[in-house]
Amino acid sequence: MKKIYPELPKWEFELDEISANVYEVIGTDKSGHRVSSKGLDLEALIEQCKSDAREIEVAMK
Repeated sequence: MKKIYPELPKWEFELDEISANVYEVIGTDKSGHRVSSKGLDLEALIEQCKSDAREIEVAMK
């Protein structure tokens, strides 16, 4: 499932269940930067990727 969060409008996040109860979140921005995380807690993975994406945005300013 693809998702865009209002606080990161330049980023698109792909949320997938890659195995039984194992998730992968991949975020990509319009410039091609990419963040990703795999694990069991989908909400924690989303928050980690969003945090990583914010760090990239700050570094690019």
